Amino acid sequence: MAGPRRDKSATESLLQIAVALEIALVFFGALALNGLRLYPGVVVLVGSLAATAVLLVLYRVVAYPAGRIFGHLVQVALLATFFWDVVMGISALVMVGFWVFGAIRGPQLDGLASD
Repeated sequence: MAGPRRDKSATESLLQIAVALEIALVFFGALALNGLRLYPGVVVLVGSLAATAVLLVLYRVVAYPAGRIFGHLVQVALLATFFWDVVMGISALVMVGFWVFGAIRGPQLDGLASD
């Protein structure tokens, strides 16, 4: 039987929401790329599965300080999609905005909760 669940911080919750939205973005982006037929279906599938795997790992490790640093690096990589396609970059910019909000506002909320 599993032990009691640990309490999540506001930072962890907000960043996990941002990562979940990014996973949805990867899914719908893969559908769009496959529909445009710019790349072979196998390339789109492998790329989207790799991105989803990285984001699933990030979802699990975001509770730790090193996981947050890893998350910042993933966000920089997402912004690099501007070099691939401007529309994908704009979509990624929205998701990075959610991440930045969680990374800034989460610790503020955690500080208020500890008082």
